[in-house]
Amino acid sequence: MICLFLINAPVSAQSEKTTGATSHLSADTLRADSAFVHQYVQQQEEYRQHLPLVEKFYQSRRYQLAWFRNGKLVSHADKLIEAIEHARKEGLNPKDYRVKNIREAYRAFESMSQVDPRKEKTQQELDVALTASYFNYASDFYKGTVDPHSTSAIEWEIRKNKIKLDKALTEILAQKDSTHPFYEFEALHQGYQKLREALVRYRQIKEQGGWSEVKGQDIVKPNDTAQVVVEVRKRLLPQQTVQEQDTAFWVYDLQVETAVKDFQKRHGLTVDGILGPQTYGALNVSVDERIDQILLNMERWRWLPKDLDADNSQNRYVMVNIPGFRVSVYEDGKEALRMKAVVGKTMHATPIFSHQIQYLMFSPYWNVPNSIVEEEIAPKLQRNRNWLSSQNMEMVNTFGPNARRIPVSRVNWYTMTRHNFKYRIRQRPGPNNALGRVKFMFPNEYAVYLHDTPADHLFSEAGRDFSHGCVRVERPAELATYLLQEKPGWNRNRVENAMNASTQQRVDLPENVPVYLVYFTAWVEDDGTVHFRDDIYGHDKALAQRYF
Repeated sequence: MICLFLINAPVSAQSEKTTGATSHLSADTLRADSAFVHQYVQQQEEYRQHLPLVEKFYQSRRYQLAWFRNGKLVSHADKLIEAIEHARKEGLNPKDYRVKNIREAYRAFESMSQVDPRKEKTQQELDVALTASYFNYASDFYKGTVDPHSTSAIEWEIRKNKIKLDKALTEILAQKDSTHPFYEFEALHQGYQKLREALVRYRQIKEQGGWSEVKGQDIVKPNDTAQVVVEVRKRLLPQQTVQEQDTAFWVYDLQVETAVKDFQKRHGLTVDGILGPQTYGALNVSVDERIDQILLNMERWRWLPKDLDADNSQNRYVMVNIPGFRVSVYEDGKEALRMKAVVGKTMHATPIFSHQIQYLMFSPYWNVPNSIVEEEIAPKLQRNRNWLSSQNMEMVNTFGPNARRIPVSRVNWYTMTRHNFKYRIRQRPGPNNALGRVKFMFPNEYAVYLHDTPADHLFSEAGRDFSHGCVRVERPAELATYLLQEKPGWNRNRVENAMNASTQQRVDLPENVPVYLVYFTAWVEDDGTVHFRDDIYGHDKALAQRYF
């Protein structure tokens, strides 16, 4: 307990030597000793990981105490303590930050007389405790309680949040204007703030007893009559008074159908108004599970950098929400463009990372990865040596403008593997090209990018995890036009002409645009509706093992 530790903590001999000469100093110039700071923080398990920050903070101020003015705690101390006391609304546990102990220690400090020899030591202990508490809480609040790189099971290669908490605390205590009120602990992102508000609502639902189970098995369609409709009414229309024995409430009428369709939309299901296995399954996810899902996705928001648009002067960025099967463009903090996406299937999961879109490739070649050549193309060539030409494809000695065609007879397709294959296969530009008519390039180690597709029918599916890892976008011409709007001469007409050309063309963006491939299974729309999606890659499950 901090209270007990603060009052009984020993001070090193070096600390005594340094601080023993401070009696002539004013309360505002009192200093702590470096050995004492190190020892104090090391003895507290919760603070130990923040030792470098604590020491760096005190070194920058030559170990002068930070939280006192005229022998009294500054107002920012109260703001910090209040924030910690309300940590639960952030999905954090106030007990992890030992707030009440600090308050008790300060009361003990105030009760001491000015001549009490313990007073200076207690003041220094309080100062260090507050500093360590700030870093302990601020680190969790701004950067997350779980390090996403701590285990390979949590895949997250988004650029890191560069908030320098030691400098933030210096600004706070110096009462300087800051670009962000770090002591107020305000949400860095609207997505986080909306989930925080949803957390309150779902916790209220839990306190009221949650929701009842829907014991459905049979397929029920609009205008059918079934007892399960009564349970669905109770679940989705809680404001309605239902009389179970009145068969009128068994009828699957328009009111219930509308509620079911809305539920299906919010849970990423096929919006057909039909009660079936998937809808029953989503209805019976408990409120506790939904609360946990909200908490996990709030944590992911903490992992994102404070400024998502990076150094982009046009304040725009692209975000791909993988389990949401969605591509969005944000400008000045608002969603300017949204479209459906197709992402990688489980065996070819789309990676989670960030980069910058640098250029577009119109009427592109599709350079086929050797893994696909081995798994999908080689078996076809074993049966039909003309298969490549039927698909507007060719085998070449290398990718690029100097590629030379090689006859398929050069390869034994029965023994070919991705490791011994010394040629390359590519598909020429055209309407049936697997990449469609344009791809959006941000060269990366995963060889993943956004692109068009000739398989437009897949966008009508509710679950759209069909690709080999790349992201297919629903309205590529619209996205390309948007990204090139600042490039002279590039309007929608020119974009479409380039997309329908017979030759490949590279067009650099006037300015790189940040792109984030993220994983959010819960979010809140602008109208306040809370959306949930399936954990298609198991990332929620992996994070839950570390978070809870």
